[in-house]
Amino acid sequence: MSKESFDSQRELCERQQERLAAERARLAQWQSIEADYQRKYTETLRPLEEKLNQLRYKLVLCFDHAYKEMGLSKAEREFVSELVTEFSEELLVLATKSDLPAGCDTARLKTLYKKHRGSDYDANLAELTESAGQELADALDLDVADLASMSPMQLLQIIQDQYDDEDAEELLEYARVVKIPAVTNPVAWQALQEAERARQAQSAQDPALRAEVQAAAGIPDDRLQETNTVLATQLDDVLSQVQFAEEGFKLRYELDPFATFEPDAVMGELDDDLKDIQEYIQELEHEVMQFSDESLLKAWLKAMRREVAAMERREERS
Repeated sequence: MSKESFDSQRELCERQQERLAAERARLAQWQSIEADYQRKYTETLRPLEEKLNQLRYKLVLCFDHAYKEMGLSKAEREFVSELVTEFSEELLVLATKSDLPAGCDTARLKTLYKKHRGSDYDANLAELTESAGQELADALDLDVADLASMSPMQLLQIIQDQYDDEDAEELLEYARVVKIPAVTNPVAWQALQEAERARQAQSAQDPALRAEVQAAAGIPDDRLQETNTVLATQLDDVLSQVQFAEEGFKLRYELDPFATFEPDAVMGELDDDLKDIQEYIQELEHEVMQFSDESLLKAWLKAMRREVAAMERREERS
């Protein structure tokens, strides 16, 4: 082998060692944040989410009552119907994951959705899923049947490989519809763990994963190619562990399966989520109070319609 070839092999060795060290550090970060994240998620976020969703359900019932009983104008009733439909859809997505709080009636939500939207929720979802699946398959040059066998992380990787950020985000919206879970996250998490145990059992038989590799500068030229093969095997293994850590994290904590998370940022993001949800709860509690008086409700609806119209104008300009 020529000197140039040895130099190239040594550079590859250095790059692989640097990448391996970085990915091992990332894996260690995932492992280090687990206990604190789980505690804050279980003790603080989940109770707040339950309270929030109970308030949203209460608002759906209040809106429906106001539609019938509080002397609203035609325009006000149309706006209330839009709100019932929107809140019902959000809650029914949670129902697909068996994540509705106690006391929230899925059948009643579907009845109110049909009353105010004028169409069946399940039929609309099936039509939307079929349409999104076809759009996504066409964009990625796949068969629709292929999408069902792919995990969210596999789909995310394919989309990011083929499209830039703006186009990728549009396709990810289709993917989110297609992958509205047919199984609950705990079931998916159990399946992921079983697959990882099988992978680890197979990996344990590979002697390359137990090999100690010295720094690139000290490796003789005639061992560089063999060493690079070992490093490539070790890197593949640790990347699989990192993927398992991130995918499992998203499943356990009900996070967007098509988002990317970094272990050094998730605690800060959780704190931001807690602040946002507390503010949203305060807003919804204020909104529920408006139903105590017809004049209060009408004033609130008028303000909300103006706010929605202003948001739509800003979106059109952007």
